[in-house]
Amino acid sequence: MSKISDQDLISIFEQRAEYLSQAELETWTRLSIAEQQVLDKLKGPGAKLLSGPRGSGKSTLLRRAYYELCREKSALPIYVNYARALALEPLFQTRANALELFRQWVFAKLLLGIEDTNREYPLHLDTATKALIRKADGYVRMMEAGGTPESAPFAIGPSEMLELLRDISSGIGVSRAVLLLDDAAHAFTFRQQQEFFEIFRELRSRNVAAKAAIYPGITSFSPNFQVGHEAEVLEAWLQPTSDSFLSTMRDIAHHRIPAELLSKLGPNGKEYIDLIALASFGLPRGFLNMLSSVIDEAQKGSTSRLRKTVLDTISDHSESVESVFHNLGLRLPRFSNYVATGEKFQTAAQSAIRNFNTSKKIDSKATVIAISRPLSNELEKILKMLEYAGLVRKQSDLSKGEKGQYHRYSVHYGSLIASTSLSLGRAYKITDIVDALEVQSAHALIKVKAETLLGKGYESQCVLAIPPCTKCGTPRQIENQRFCMHCGSELQTASVYSELLKAAIDNLPLPRAKIEAIKRHTAIRTVQDLIADDEQSLRRPGSYIGPIWSKRIKTVAEEFLSV
Repeated sequence: MSKISDQDLISIFEQRAEYLSQAELETWTRLSIAEQQVLDKLKGPGAKLLSGPRGSGKSTLLRRAYYELCREKSALPIYVNYARALALEPLFQTRANALELFRQWVFAKLLLGIEDTNREYPLHLDTATKALIRKADGYVRMMEAGGTPESAPFAIGPSEMLELLRDISSGIGVSRAVLLLDDAAHAFTFRQQQEFFEIFRELRSRNVAAKAAIYPGITSFSPNFQVGHEAEVLEAWLQPTSDSFLSTMRDIAHHRIPAELLSKLGPNGKEYIDLIALASFGLPRGFLNMLSSVIDEAQKGSTSRLRKTVLDTISDHSESVESVFHNLGLRLPRFSNYVATGEKFQTAAQSAIRNFNTSKKIDSKATVIAISRPLSNELEKILKMLEYAGLVRKQSDLSKGEKGQYHRYSVHYGSLIASTSLSLGRAYKITDIVDALEVQSAHALIKVKAETLLGKGYESQCVLAIPPCTKCGTPRQIENQRFCMHCGSELQTASVYSELLKAAIDNLPLPRAKIEAIKRHTAIRTVQDLIADDEQSLRRPGSYIGPIWSKRIKTVAEEFLSV
């Protein structure tokens, strides 16, 4: 049997679907019935918003839709990835025409998407369109490298883009175009998000259907954009409580990972795969990350320590997911107080679940918090931000008649395992965790008031963290205030992108052991150091970081600056 090469391993365990080839994507991914229904809607008419937390499979669905439309030739598909949007954010601190430069960048990326489709699905582009695409390519490269042009080398509006898409569609004999906009609105700052959704709304027509991937909870829509009316919301997030969940995740493992590697999991491999699947909380990327880490460790030694390795990997993954939420305080600094309160909520919810589960049998363990209605605006915002990170998931509401009504939220299974909130005692088996999570009673939930978890008056802690005047220290009255009310100085807002570049690598959602290894064996200390590491310090002999983790660390750093 031939040895699996490092490059093969990197491809097998690649996190992001946009880096996979068409063959890899279609061979390695398995869609549930619900995901297939979502895929059909992405390929069809009408504007759609594809909502789900990081790693939920949004890119996989968009890329699958793109390749299938290219093959079927039933519509003109254009796939665009807007992950580099945050690189444009400093413009909004320095240029009065930043909004127009941003709009032209959005359209320039669409032009480059047309060129990409031209390679898959010959479009017979005319000379003028090819020239426009060349200009768009130079503009995008300059903008994403931090350049600050006086103006774009072209001026395109929604009507011109719609006309171009109609002409290209007509030229290949189809009646409609489908725009698949990945890493879209959630990648932008507040002003960018609102402007993007104005463009999204303006691109809607009988012949053009735009689909955009968003995150729950943190997307800012424009005042004219009414969710549900302007676009249907589709959910990209596997439900761990569904009957087909474990079979779907097992299929992903067996189609993605060679049997030679899966055999490293030993005789209890099926139990480990099921546990890791449940600990992922329905997020395929987290599932593959954990599985690759366990297999990586299993190749180094015997299977006798595999149980501990699996549980340690789940704990590392839980910390990584929690750090995604914590980092919202860096990415959305005005909401840092909400993030701090959200972390208190997470800890209190785990404690409440642990206390409930202490005396319960395995088939009566709880993973759901039911919070009495109504929710304050502050708590509703916090819960949406927790959903963005994938730490909680909203379930159907619960009505107990005169006893009250409740909003139900499942808490991340991996964090419940890592925090021993299932209360399984000391001598538990792996199958005990699987059974506790897979076979749950509908009555096993904790009914609680928000004040019980967060204390009375928690709302007063949830105020926007707006920086004061740097000259005299006077607090700002409103978020968009331009001049100090006391000294009259112009108020400056720090660039989020610049601050993220300067952030220590400790902020990255990586296992602590990997961060310590980077510090011990390289000179990398900040996110910018990691991004600029062209010499591939992580891959040098003696760094104790293998090819899979080297690629993953770089991807995590890029994601930290994008979504």
